[in-house]
Amino acid sequence: MTRKTGIQGTIVTTRDKNVESGSMSASESQAEDSDGEKRPRDSLIGNNRLRELNSQVLANNMPYTIMKKSEMSFMTAILTVIGLCSSISMPIYWTALTEIQDDFHITAEQANMTVTAYLIFQAIAPVFISSAGDYFGRRPLVLFCLVGGVAANVGLAVSNTYWLIILLRCVLATFVAPTISLNSGITGDFTTRRNRGGILGYVSGFTLIGQGLAPFLGSVFDSRWNWRAIFWFSAAFDGFVLLVAFIFLPETRRTIVGNLSVPPKSIIHKAPILFHYSKRLTDKEGKSLERKSETKFNPFRPFMLLRELEITLILLPCSLFFATWTMSQVSLTTSLSRDYHYSSLKVGLCFFAPGMSTIFGTIFSGKSLNWIYKKRKNAYIKKLGDLKSGQNIPPFDIIRARLCFSVGPTAIMVVSCITYGWCLEYKEPVAVILVLSFLLTFGVMYTLNVAPTLLVDLHPRESGGSTSLNNLFRCGMSAIFVSCISKMNQSMSLGGTYTLMGGLCIIGIVILQVVMLDSKKLMEKKRLRELAYQQATV
Repeated sequence: MTRKTGIQGTIVTTRDKNVESGSMSASESQAEDSDGEKRPRDSLIGNNRLRELNSQVLANNMPYTIMKKSEMSFMTAILTVIGLCSSISMPIYWTALTEIQDDFHITAEQANMTVTAYLIFQAIAPVFISSAGDYFGRRPLVLFCLVGGVAANVGLAVSNTYWLIILLRCVLATFVAPTISLNSGITGDFTTRRNRGGILGYVSGFTLIGQGLAPFLGSVFDSRWNWRAIFWFSAAFDGFVLLVAFIFLPETRRTIVGNLSVPPKSIIHKAPILFHYSKRLTDKEGKSLERKSETKFNPFRPFMLLRELEITLILLPCSLFFATWTMSQVSLTTSLSRDYHYSSLKVGLCFFAPGMSTIFGTIFSGKSLNWIYKKRKNAYIKKLGDLKSGQNIPPFDIIRARLCFSVGPTAIMVVSCITYGWCLEYKEPVAVILVLSFLLTFGVMYTLNVAPTLLVDLHPRESGGSTSLNNLFRCGMSAIFVSCISKMNQSMSLGGTYTLMGGLCIIGIVILQVVMLDSKKLMEKKRLRELAYQQATV
């Protein structure tokens, strides 16, 4: 019997879902994947018809997505550009903080409050807006956020009071921050586990390049004109991206367009790029559509995911790593300006070190995630082939597949973090500090890309909401530590501050290793929860 599931989010058969949950024997298993996708017959192992995870074919023989490989690459580029609107907005004016401080006659701590206020709203806003994207569709939410970003940046460029700067920074974060988790949701719509690690890794990682290079861009405009030019540039960039998204970003939500072959009914979901897909918009009956898990929009639904222990234990350490990296960026700005007497342009040039590191770290993490997944998947398939008739099929351990390589890069991050702090403390040569900033950034990139990928893997149907939790945790934790960094430096010195952060990161590494070692039990509990949900929705 065929039905739509509320868990995996694609058309599946009842028989196939029993296989996914492990309740069918090896001799009974069919060649269909964990998302209800049918596997080609030539991939059968032994006498058993075994499923291959993440096939590109649905249970009704329709393709999982009508996108070609080149179109996926183009979509990756579009999403990266959209994400840059968020990633450059936080740090682009850091090199001009002292100028803003002088213009408005405020203290350094008050100037830093503009950063903290942004981080707070960057943490909170995506939870509600991105979960709306899971319900109303991705495209209208992305366009809405970009329009708001343009307006907020224009307001910042003409602001003449400190309180208005604070207010508009909060407004800006509310609009542009959700684009990151919306990007993850869009990526989850047209990818499976087979290629999700690489594509989402590239989207998330290349987006973070903006955070690494934005201070340089800001310093260029500040040096040539003044700090207001930074926000005029941001407004123009957001406007350009808005035009690109309006033309080239199609609606991808699978409850609205299925595998992209369902013509969208509402004008807000229609994009000019659909003319390119016109010959492939053949699913008039909506056979590839998913069923909505809820009939009403629930903005608090993402918080329900925190009931799953593995989600919390993944988010906390990865958020701590992100907070440490953000602190290092803030310290680099203030130390080079105050202790080394660098101009804003020179400070901006120094950000090429972490900026280039985000590129290398992103490429490394994306390729590593795909390679490790394929290796683990092949081992899993071989294990299924060795099962005797009558044995239950265990669920694929996606947690271990994503986390098994995390300890190496995070260890590099911890060592670099501690050394970085003491080098800043003793005013070591700038070249040494920049090398350490490069290594710290490279080390943190892996876990920053693993977190959203794994969240989408575990909850593909709520990809936007689940990744917004990642944003909530990491930006919330960054806001806490950035707001405390001045007092921490006064109490413990820069070296002591980063030694403390390095120690906390070591605890984070241990937590991730515990999650990985206990992943089989966690996956089994997840299977039982999903099985109970299926039985309740039959």
